[in-house]
Amino acid sequence: MKHTLLLLFLLLAGTLTLSAQSDYYAKKAAEYTREAEYYQKKAQGYRQEAEYYLKQAANYTREAEYYLKRGDTSRASTQQRWAQDATDKANQQMRWAREAEDKAAMYLKWAADALRR
Repeated sequence: MKHTLLLLFLLLAGTLTLSAQSDYYAKKAAEYTREAEYYQKKAQGYRQEAEYYLKQAANYTREAEYYLKRGDTSRASTQQRWAQDATDKANQQMRWAREAEDKAAMYLKWAADALRR
């Protein structure tokens, strides 16, 4: 009788442990998914900033062409420098977007791993 009760108790404890572990991994997967969504939104914001800087660079380039036609090389070179700075900022924003997308992919992979357990 003692052995039967002990076996029944161990089976019950094992079942509770397994359900608690699966609940833990489900919660971890949900956390990882939220982190992935956060980094995807960050990447989207970085891409929008990059578009803004590219538009600025195009405007500065157009202004530089205008000043070159008028013969004002000093202002044209300033506009070209600003265009280059805006292009550099756009490249930086795109680099940050790629890094954020990589982090999002990493968190999604972790979420999938947690769900497999």
